[in-house]
Amino acid sequence: MKNLLFLCGPNGIGKTTISKEITINLPHSAYVDSDPCRFMNPFVLDAVTIPTISKNISDMILNYFNCPLIQTVIFSYGFHGRRKEVFETVMNHLSAVPHHFIPYLLWCSEEEHLKRLHKDNRSTERIETALHPSRKAFEQILWPKLDITEMTASAAALEIIRKIPGTPFEY
Repeated sequence: MKNLLFLCGPNGIGKTTISKEITINLPHSAYVDSDPCRFMNPFVLDAVTIPTISKNISDMILNYFNCPLIQTVIFSYGFHGRRKEVFETVMNHLSAVPHHFIPYLLWCSEEEHLKRLHKDNRSTERIETALHPSRKAFEQILWPKLDITEMTASAAALEIIRKIPGTPFEY
């Protein structure tokens, strides 16, 4: 059975960077980045576009599930605004295919989060959104939380890889 490793967390916390590190270090893995699945002009997340974006993401994940070489698909996503609807629709599409769902909530201190946002050269508006509405969207998430405040992306990736059932790194 395939693994779907799902990383969530506030904007700018390091989901994409850690997902790429996992893919580099985990044989037989693939990373699905949602950005190309929703790159449109204008970008609108509403009842008209959510089904299209969700299908784009679902189809990419399913294509990797169907690839005999791939054992683990890494997917990262944030839940601010209506994005949780996209995630729920994606999960509904994937429910027909047996897989292990392995979620992690990435978290760090607000001070560290701010440093990461500045390092990414985020605008003041995007920083404000990441530090407040985006962080707030994850307060009620009950999935395993990985505090990455003191971790590099490589260290966080290896910590997550070690916990994936069936990997040679599992402990």
